Amino acid sequence: MKLRRKLFGSEVASCEYVFQAKAGRRRRVLARIGKPYRESSRGWACPVEIRGFEPRYPDARGVDSMQALCLATWLIRSRFEDFIAKGGRVFDAQDGSEWGARGVMATFGPVSGGAA
Repeated sequence: MKLRRKLFGSEVASCEYVFQAKAGRRRRVLARIGKPYRESSRGWACPVEIRGFEPRYPDARGVDSMQALCLATWLIRSRFEDFIAKGGRVFDAQDGSEWGARGVMATFGPVSGGAA
């Protein structure tokens, strides 16, 4: 089983942000989720990446297309949360407003365990 297919494929959702590391310069990033695809008779996969931040991730895998899509969204949220927890700042690429953990949760869903 490959960790990800070579081509990203059709994009189903994306959003652009500006990341600033704790003591670094600002850079534009593009969070993207691709269209889930059937990987085998027993599973689905979904491309996911935050371009400009980290190399493309392995495709999120699930027992059906919904689970693969939800796991891809979860992965983006968790990477944003980790970046913010380490002192990084996230800004809206259009209006420059800063996104905190609550803004991330409003877009990508609440953290595990129901914490706000």
